[in-house]
Amino acid sequence: MSSHITNGNGNGNGSNGLLPPAKGAVPEAVAPEPRDVNGNIAVFKTREGGETRGAILRLARYAVAFEFCNPTVVLRTSEVLDKFKILLDGRMVYSGRAVVGGLIDAGARIICEVKLDDLGAETDFFLQPSGAGPDGEQAYSRFFRQWQKNYQVSSEFKVQVTDIQAFLVATRQWLEQMEFDLGTSRDRRRPEQKFEALETVARRVISAFNAQHERFEELAYAIPEEHYGAHQEFVRRQWQHLFLCSPFGQRTFYKPLGYAGDYEMMNMIYRNRPEGGSLYEKLIHFLLVSQWPAQSVRNRVAHLKNHLRQETARVVRSGRRARILNVGCGPAREVQDFVKETPLANEVDFALLDFNEETLSYARSQINQAKNQFSQQTRIETRRVSVHQLLRQNAHQEYFATGPGYDLIYCGGLFDYLPEPTGQSLVNLFYDWLRPGGTVIVANMNDSKPFRNFIEFVLDWQLIYRDSGKMLALAPERVRDAARVITEPTSVNLFLHLGKPD
Repeated sequence: MSSHITNGNGNGNGSNGLLPPAKGAVPEAVAPEPRDVNGNIAVFKTREGGETRGAILRLARYAVAFEFCNPTVVLRTSEVLDKFKILLDGRMVYSGRAVVGGLIDAGARIICEVKLDDLGAETDFFLQPSGAGPDGEQAYSRFFRQWQKNYQVSSEFKVQVTDIQAFLVATRQWLEQMEFDLGTSRDRRRPEQKFEALETVARRVISAFNAQHERFEELAYAIPEEHYGAHQEFVRRQWQHLFLCSPFGQRTFYKPLGYAGDYEMMNMIYRNRPEGGSLYEKLIHFLLVSQWPAQSVRNRVAHLKNHLRQETARVVRSGRRARILNVGCGPAREVQDFVKETPLANEVDFALLDFNEETLSYARSQINQAKNQFSQQTRIETRRVSVHQLLRQNAHQEYFATGPGYDLIYCGGLFDYLPEPTGQSLVNLFYDWLRPGGTVIVANMNDSKPFRNFIEFVLDWQLIYRDSGKMLALAPERVRDAARVITEPTSVNLFLHLGKPD
């Protein structure tokens, strides 16, 4: 779920009062002009089509940091800005794709850093004076100076990256030969033989990769900040073609819905099986959905499903139906499984929120299919709504005006992309919406296992990581002493649990 301003009711079963009524729109604030102290401007379009401008604070070959003061625009990490432009003294020097890498809430201003698509050596034109001509000698001198400054990749890091690259290339060639040999066989069991061959080698290949990859993560954490971009470009040139050929790698990097962690990425993780065309593509896909973050996401589903059971049983014992709110629902896999596995699902009214209509449509169809298959009377209401809209309308006391509140409010993956002020505001809002005796559960990734640099370098997937202390800091100060943090078996996903006294 992103934090863009969207609205609409995607209710497939008729409204049953689970969701507070969406009242009149709050008037949009007029965005002030950026502090343009140097004549350098970043321009991007929001998902709603509006244009926002920001003053550039720092410009490099690989990234740009800028500030903007538009209170109606809320970005999230790993969000794609498709029509991003850089203007230096009125001259456009970049127009293309950018991915949000970091956000800082500075009160009236938001500071944003985005990563730019790799354009190769010609990105040196960022630093050229506006009157620079096409002189070859001067162009090469500029290029070489830039190469010396930015392309300082440590020798040990190069060796580690190229060793892993050599292993993957050799593995690909070996699997291609195996696939060719199986393809020429007249044995009717060829499809089964391919599956058996992949099943035999996949675990060993993944184990060998993981052992080398852990050293890569250690070296990546030691990279000086000023050389981070150069190291990332080196890794991408050596590795990306070896990983983006897989369905998971391709979807994660290109982000067809405009953001990372979309419902189909989550489905790939839940399925946890080889997918793709060739044996190599299947192997790499399986390798990616076997890594620590993917394991923790599957454990997250189990954790949330367990608490759906517990909270529903608690409420049913009191003689009424449970009301449960899922914010940033994605495919709502835990709800699907809950409906399939227990008659307690007959006693729940679910409200599912997400900003993306395609996601809501998918979740509705899957849950309704499960309801029909298992003859469950679960009530489902969905609404297309954003974090920003929730917070703005609640601030005007217009969103949650009626209703007795929820017994359980949970949020599975959204907080991985939200800065602290937004996260704190949401948790405070959730707590206010709870019935007495109810519980808020918020999940967030922790970089306690070696994976962060790989997904940032290769897949352009940036998350906001929180440890136990930062998770507790999300809870309202007035009830923070009652909050607790729980971890799943990998220790990668942490859960903030916050109960309201009965």
